[in-house]
Amino acid sequence: MVKWTFEKQNYISVIVLLLMIFFISSNVSAQSQAGRTTADFLSIGIGAKSAGMSGAYTAMSGGADAAYWNPAGLTSVESSEILLGHFNWYQDVALEHGGFAKKINENSAFAVSITYLNYGTIKRYGLNGEPLANDISVYDWSGAVSYGYEVSDNMSIGFTAKYINQTIDELSGSAFAGDIGFKYIAPKFAIAGFMGNFGTKMKFNSVEEKLPATARLGLSFYPFSQSFVTAIEAEKKLDGNTVIRHGVEYNFNEQYYIRSGYNYFMDETDRSFGSNLSFGAGLEFNSAALDYAFTTSDSFTGESLHRFSLLFKFGK
Repeated sequence: MVKWTFEKQNYISVIVLLLMIFFISSNVSAQSQAGRTTADFLSIGIGAKSAGMSGAYTAMSGGADAAYWNPAGLTSVESSEILLGHFNWYQDVALEHGGFAKKINENSAFAVSITYLNYGTIKRYGLNGEPLANDISVYDWSGAVSYGYEVSDNMSIGFTAKYINQTIDELSGSAFAGDIGFKYIAPKFAIAGFMGNFGTKMKFNSVEEKLPATARLGLSFYPFSQSFVTAIEAEKKLDGNTVIRHGVEYNFNEQYYIRSGYNYFMDETDRSFGSNLSFGAGLEFNSAALDYAFTTSDSFTGESLHRFSLLFKFGK
């Protein structure tokens, strides 16, 4: 029988974990309420590394990408990191992400990040159908500040504050939100929880819409060696579906990486094999890493996507 021991500082994280388990389990059978939130671009996963594992990354994230997935993972930043991410959708739609993370001291780190989703330009027409000179611009963006703190050698917690904006021509809406997460690391596994996008409603003039608040509970473990890791997690959107994510990663000499994963949407009735698969690969050096992911019928866009991300490490 395995003995679990926690220091006094970890009690609050255990309580958060139990509350999240209750939250997810109590909503797991709820029917889909998709379409009742706005700023859904906040649900698009950041980084090709996580996409290659189908987003099973709450317990895996560490470094600059933790600002999105779980700010508690920021404590693994060794010095300073810059993360750049990109993918193209159909026509002119593209998502860009940039993040900077820096270690403050032995126990804490912070990050700033920005996500920008550009829908391209839309032709403007007059009342009689005549084309006008000025196109309509449509874009979403969010800016965030994150902080991670190492409570003990095994436990860390993290927080994120973010500003969200959506713009359609001259109409613009904004909101504020926050994330909270924890991560417990053992020699063979890690367990983590995350609650995100809880905040004010997005307001467009007199119309208000809720943000896509979500909760995730994840586990990653090394069944054989440090070269192979598998992760599984459950995600429940307050006004949406429940999804189970599973991903695996194998590395050779901590330099060459291959990844794969699968999403299982519990509320879907017409599932087809291969519709939620992901594949990825990565190449890592001392101060840089390049990652690529291919997702079939991506859960957010419904299209197959190619994603790329670059990570730079510097400083001492």
